[in-house]
Amino acid sequence: MATTLTNKNREYIPKVWEEVPCPFCGSQEYKSHEKYGPNRRYSYVQCQSCELVYSRPRPKYDEEFLTTAYSVYDTESHHLQTRGKLDANERCLVERYKITIRQIVCHVGGVGRILDIGSATGLFLLAARESGWEVEGIDISPSMVAAAQEFFKLRTYCGQYHGVNTTDAGRFDAIYCSHVIEHIPNPNEWMEKFRRDLKPNGVLCLNVPNQFSIDRRLKRGLKRLRLSREKWALWRTPDHLYEPHLKPMQYLLGKHGFELIDAFTYSSREKEQEGLADRFFHHHFKMGSKLRVFARSIER
Repeated sequence: MATTLTNKNREYIPKVWEEVPCPFCGSQEYKSHEKYGPNRRYSYVQCQSCELVYSRPRPKYDEEFLTTAYSVYDTESHHLQTRGKLDANERCLVERYKITIRQIVCHVGGVGRILDIGSATGLFLLAARESGWEVEGIDISPSMVAAAQEFFKLRTYCGQYHGVNTTDAGRFDAIYCSHVIEHIPNPNEWMEKFRRDLKPNGVLCLNVPNQFSIDRRLKRGLKRLRLSREKWALWRTPDHLYEPHLKPMQYLLGKHGFELIDAFTYSSREKEQEGLADRFFHHHFKMGSKLRVFARSIER
C-alpha cells in the first residue's frame, strides 16, 4: 500500500511511539514475537492471554499517521474515473467476489441487505447487487466513495465506520469487512457496532491476515536463521496494528456475542471448486495467508 512518502522515496520515521495493551483483551502481559521493518525498527508481540499478535510499541495512531498511511491509497478510483468503466481485471474480481457472496448466502439462508465496510470503489457491492442483494457501503476515501456513487449508483458513505450513522440499528442481514479491522485501533468498539447494525442472527464475514500461515512461519524461520532478508520499503508504515489467527478471532467474536459458524483460509486465487489438497490446506489445517471467519450474532 502506497503512502504519502512513496513518490518522494522518503523513509517513514515515527515521531512519537505509544505503548498499548492487547487490542482484543486488554492484557498487558506479552512475549516477543517478531522484529521487522528497516533495521528491525518495529516489534510484534504476542498476548499471553488471548494470543493475539500485535504491534507494541507502535507509532502513535494520530492524524499524522492516518494521513501518511492512507491518504493516497485510492489510486484505483483515479483509474476508474479515467476509464469510466471496469477493465477485464476488475470484472474478474467482481466474479471472484461472487464466490464469497454465495458463501454468505449459505449462512444467511438467502439474500437480503448487506453492508460492506471498506467498500473502496464498490466492486464487492456491485457483485452483491448483481446477486440480488440490497447494498450499502462505507469507506474513508472521498474519491472512492464518489466513484462508487457516480459509476455504479451505489449507496455509499464516507468516514470511519464507528463514526458513520448508516441507518437505523438492526437493518442488515450481513456485514462484510475485508482486511480492514487490522488497521483500526478500537476493534472492540467496532464489534459492538457490528452487533447493533446486524439483525438478530445476522451474519458477520471478516477477512484478516493469518499470522500463523505456513508462508509467514517459513519467512520468520528463515529470517531468524539469517537465511533471508526482509523486503520492506523505507516509506512503508506499520499499518497492520495486529495480525490475528483463528484463536484470538474466536475470543473476540465470543466476547461480543457472536457465534463462530465457519472459518477457513484462502488465497488471492480463490476458486469456486477446491481440490482435496486445497481443502485440507485451507479448511482442515487453515494454513493459507488469509483467514475468513463467519459468525452469527446471538440474541442477548
